[in-house]
Amino acid sequence: VRLHFAPGEAWAQSMRIRKGKKTEAKVEHGAASGPMKGSLRLKIGDCGDAMPLKFNLFVGGVRQGPFECNFAERTVQEFQLDVDWRKHVEKKSESLCLRLEVLSE
Repeated sequence: VRLHFAPGEAWAQSMRIRKGKKTEAKVEHGAASGPMKGSLRLKIGDCGDAMPLKFNLFVGGVRQGPFECNFAERTVQEFQLDVDWRKHVEKKSESLCLRLEVLSE
Protein backbone atom coordinates (compact mmCIF):
# COMPACT_ATOMS: atom_id res chain seq x y z
CA VAL A 1 0.00 0.00 0.00
CA ARG A 2 1.29 3.42 -0.92
CA LEU A 3 -0.04 6.56 0.80
CA HIS A 4 0.16 10.05 -0.66
CA PHE A 5 -0.94 13.07 1.38
CA ALA A 6 -2.05 16.22 -0.48
CA PRO A 7 -2.34 19.31 1.76
CA GLY A 8 -5.09 21.11 -0.20
CA GLU A 9 -5.22 24.18 -2.42
CA ALA A 10 -6.03 26.65 0.35
CA TRP A 11 -2.84 25.65 2.18
CA ALA A 12 -0.85 25.94 -1.06
CA GLN A 13 -2.15 29.46 -1.62
CA SER A 14 -1.22 30.48 1.92
CA MET A 15 2.33 29.22 1.33
CA ARG A 16 2.60 31.26 -1.89
CA ILE A 17 1.69 34.37 0.07
CA ARG A 18 4.44 33.68 2.61
CA LYS A 19 6.90 33.45 -0.26
CA GLY A 20 5.67 36.75 -1.75
CA LYS A 21 3.87 35.38 -4.82
CA LYS A 22 1.09 37.41 -6.46
CA THR A 23 -1.87 35.33 -5.18
CA GLU A 24 -2.27 37.68 -2.22
CA ALA A 25 -5.25 39.55 -3.72
CA LYS A 26 -7.18 36.32 -4.29
CA VAL A 27 -6.68 35.16 -0.71
CA GLU A 28 -7.65 38.55 0.72
CA HIS A 29 -10.94 38.33 -1.20
CA GLY A 30 -11.83 34.91 0.25
CA ALA A 31 -10.44 32.40 -2.24
CA ALA A 32 -8.55 30.62 0.54
CA SER A 33 -10.72 31.56 3.50
CA GLY A 34 -12.23 28.05 3.84
CA PRO A 35 -10.79 25.25 5.92
CA MET A 36 -7.33 23.99 4.99
CA LYS A 37 -8.43 20.44 4.19
CA GLY A 38 -6.39 18.00 2.20
CA SER A 39 -6.76 14.49 0.89
CA LEU A 40 -5.12 11.09 1.04
CA ARG A 41 -4.51 8.90 -1.98
CA LEU A 42 -4.09 5.16 -1.58
CA LYS A 43 -2.47 2.95 -4.17
CA ILE A 44 -2.06 -0.80 -4.15
CA GLY A 45 0.25 -2.53 -6.60
CA ASP A 46 -0.77 -5.78 -8.31
CA CYS A 47 -4.19 -6.21 -6.70
CA GLY A 48 -5.68 -8.77 -9.11
CA ASP A 49 -9.03 -9.91 -7.69
CA ALA A 50 -8.73 -7.71 -4.63
CA MET A 51 -11.64 -7.63 -2.22
CA PRO A 52 -13.00 -4.21 -1.23
CA LEU A 53 -10.91 -2.58 1.50
CA LYS A 54 -12.64 -0.99 4.48
CA PHE A 55 -10.57 1.25 6.76
CA ASN A 56 -10.42 4.21 9.12
CA LEU A 57 -7.92 7.00 8.66
CA PHE A 58 -6.52 8.80 11.69
CA VAL A 59 -5.20 12.35 11.32
CA GLY A 60 -3.29 12.85 14.54
CA GLY A 61 -5.72 11.32 17.03
CA VAL A 62 -8.90 12.10 15.06
CA ARG A 63 -10.66 9.27 13.22
CA GLN A 64 -11.99 9.77 9.68
CA GLY A 65 -14.20 7.13 8.14
CA PRO A 66 -14.90 4.33 7.81
CA PHE A 67 -14.01 4.42 4.13
CA GLU A 68 -14.43 1.64 1.62
CA CYS A 69 -12.77 1.24 -1.76
CA ASN A 70 -12.32 -1.39 -4.44
CA PHE A 71 -8.86 -1.45 -5.99
CA ALA A 72 -10.04 -3.87 -8.70
CA GLU A 73 -12.03 -0.94 -10.14
CA ARG A 74 -9.29 1.71 -9.77
CA THR A 75 -5.72 1.23 -8.51
CA VAL A 76 -5.55 4.73 -6.97
CA GLN A 77 -8.30 5.85 -4.59
CA GLU A 78 -8.60 9.37 -3.12
CA PHE A 79 -10.31 10.40 0.11
CA GLN A 80 -11.00 13.98 1.24
CA LEU A 81 -10.16 14.92 4.84
CA ASP A 82 -12.89 16.38 7.05
CA VAL A 83 -10.53 17.95 9.58
CA ASP A 84 -8.02 20.79 9.45
CA TRP A 85 -4.85 18.71 9.43
CA ARG A 86 -2.70 21.71 10.45
CA LYS A 87 -4.16 21.50 13.96
CA HIS A 88 -2.71 17.99 14.29
CA VAL A 89 0.89 18.71 13.32
CA GLU A 90 3.13 17.74 16.24
CA LYS A 91 4.82 20.91 17.46
CA LYS A 92 8.08 19.35 18.61
CA SER A 93 8.81 17.31 15.47
CA GLU A 94 6.73 19.43 13.05
CA SER A 95 5.34 16.20 11.57
CA LEU A 96 1.85 14.98 10.81
CA CYS A 97 0.94 11.50 11.98
CA LEU A 98 -1.38 9.63 9.60
CA ARG A 99 -2.52 6.12 10.50
CA LEU A 100 -4.51 3.66 8.42
CA GLU A 101 -6.57 1.10 10.36
CA VAL A 102 -7.79 -1.77 8.17
CA LEU A 103 -11.14 -3.14 9.31
CA SER A 104 -12.10 -6.80 9.01
CA GLU A 105 -15.66 -7.78 8.27
